[in-house]
Amino acid sequence: MTNLSLIDGRTIAMGNRQQLNSGLDKVKNTTILRKIKLIFFQHFEQAVDDCCMRIDVEFGLQLGKNREKMNKEQYIKLLEYLRSVRRDIKQDYLLKVNEFFDDSDRKAVKNQKVDFSNVLLISGDAVKEGYAVTAIIRQCEHLFYEELTSLNKLMAIQPGKQTIANSQNSIVPEKLVRALVEVVKPLKLNADGRIVLYKTFEVAVFSQLGFIYRELIKQCEADVIPEIVAVEPYSGVPMPAPLYVVGEIKENAKPASESAEQISAEFTLLQEKLELWRWAHFPSAYDSISVTGHTFYQHFEIKYALQVLQQFNDDTEPSENKQPLKWQVLKKLKELSFSIDDKILAKQDEDVLDLVALIFSEINKDESLQGDVKTAILQLEIPFSVASLGRYGIFFNPQNPVRQLLDDMFAAGRFLNAEEYEGRLIQQRIASTVKKITRDSGFELSGWTAEASEFSLYLSKQKQYSQNLEETAKELMINEQALRASRKIVAITIENSLMGKKVPTAIVEFLHDVWSDVLLDAYTGKDELPEQWEKTVQAMDELIVSVMPPADDHQRKQILTLLPGLIAALRKGLKQISYDKPAQARFFKDLAVWHIILMDKKETKKTLDDVSEQRIKDEKIKAVTLADDSSEQARNLAVDSWVAFSRGSATQWGKLIWKDAENRLFSGKNGVKMFEIRIDALAEKLRYGQAAIVILDQKTISERVLSELMSL
Repeated sequence: MTNLSLIDGRTIAMGNRQQLNSGLDKVKNTTILRKIKLIFFQHFEQAVDDCCMRIDVEFGLQLGKNREKMNKEQYIKLLEYLRSVRRDIKQDYLLKVNEFFDDSDRKAVKNQKVDFSNVLLISGDAVKEGYAVTAIIRQCEHLFYEELTSLNKLMAIQPGKQTIANSQNSIVPEKLVRALVEVVKPLKLNADGRIVLYKTFEVAVFSQLGFIYRELIKQCEADVIPEIVAVEPYSGVPMPAPLYVVGEIKENAKPASESAEQISAEFTLLQEKLELWRWAHFPSAYDSISVTGHTFYQHFEIKYALQVLQQFNDDTEPSENKQPLKWQVLKKLKELSFSIDDKILAKQDEDVLDLVALIFSEINKDESLQGDVKTAILQLEIPFSVASLGRYGIFFNPQNPVRQLLDDMFAAGRFLNAEEYEGRLIQQRIASTVKKITRDSGFELSGWTAEASEFSLYLSKQKQYSQNLEETAKELMINEQALRASRKIVAITIENSLMGKKVPTAIVEFLHDVWSDVLLDAYTGKDELPEQWEKTVQAMDELIVSVMPPADDHQRKQILTLLPGLIAALRKGLKQISYDKPAQARFFKDLAVWHIILMDKKETKKTLDDVSEQRIKDEKIKAVTLADDSSEQARNLAVDSWVAFSRGSATQWGKLIWKDAENRLFSGKNGVKMFEIRIDALAEKLRYGQAAIVILDQKTISERVLSELMSL
């Protein structure tokens, strides 16, 4: 009886533990969902709110040429209707999305889809609408596949489960788009109108899902949202935080976008300097626009006109004759006809567009930025303009992320050699960053901020990597120069020993070609073994004496006395440099024959003439360098200077990283050694236009333009 009670007690305890674990899993699941919900709505509600606030403008933009099918009165009434229901659209849509996070309604919401297949035979409009909705879903799933995959892994909390399916994720594109369809269905719009509204949300809301997903992943992984700390009274069980209520999000969270800044004294001064510049360059395309209207275009109108220009502008190649951006914007604003009023650009907005245009005009003119890199960076002109509207601090704060990112990319893209692997990697990184700004982030300031931080870190690592390679190249060059200096000293030592002496050609060649290596080895170790250098030089001098005709019997006896020690010294030296044994045998055989002939008293002068040659030391002919500017430039070129070398139709950029009295060492931007060149050869290239010294402006690209204006 006792055992049964014990078993029952254990069973009950296990059941309680399982229930507790199940409850904890449920609490954990709820916690994760609430974390995701909190972060998601901070960004998503802002995007929906911005979209609905300018829904009429974006609707007109997406309607495009179809507006021509209706008269202006119908068009204006349609926009007025959208303005009247935009608050309802926002509220109903956010509530619909909010239901996805409610466990009690999850199953019901899961099945709330608009199945257009059931009405395919009823209406052709339904087919068209279904196709448009599906296309938006598939496009989002394709664009944000990696983010969704990572997010599904984060949301997998069950033991042994690595990820969840999209159907279990509350915020996948399909659910968000289908929820919008449910909200749009009751509106007084035909099928074409509903499709345009879906596209409106696609551009203004769904295009930002990639950024929102990345923020979710980043903050959830970093555990930015604190874990549950509240405890239900008397139970010790963690109590979930209260449900997040739509509408409270905007009050509790920092807005995703900033409002326009107040015009500061710094920007006012910059405007005055810009006006002086316009007068100095009058007439030009940057002249102030004539005031012909009484109302101003709002920022959201200008931004949408800019986005249209970015989307439909196929002319991505640099052009010197392209009109400044403000004229393109004005033309597009008139085409879009957002209002029946006659509007103009506000003075500060015109000045912002001109300042941005001047910066990018300077980028376009810079010859150190070439090819695809220049094309990629120039694509940022419109996104930079969008980010600058109403944010005047960009123009006088170098640490502003928008300005910093542009400056960093320009600096990274200069002096890249297309044939270098590292140069191609930098080019790809710049292109990838530009793509993220122009497409993925939707021109949002948050996108600039994130990319500026990442690119700054990348650029810092790249600079360190290049510096390390430069140091290695310089060390190798210094060692090589030290070796050359040693070889020069060895050559001079040999020349001094041979000076004025009749020595056979074979011996002269042996000293220069073979024994010089023995001398070099001894010289480089002279500090540790100074006697070795002295013995090696002595062996050379004795060899020279031994192959010269003796003046008398006394000198002949002296030569015979030193021969055993000389042969031993020569063999030791040749062994030290691992000289070829067959060649060594031939040398000593020829040397022995030579010594026998010289020691024979019956030798004739004719014989001596046949076996010896008069060695005449040739005077060194110094190359005459033309005394012109090119020679002076090559001689005075400072370390870290850049030189453009012509290679056919291409340009190869080289940075001077080391120099001495005779040589110059150049590397590419990646820090890898390009080539070493003598100073006279560099002067010749400069003289004949095969090289040109770059006048390098150390300022950032934005500072270059703005400082020029402020100096007026």
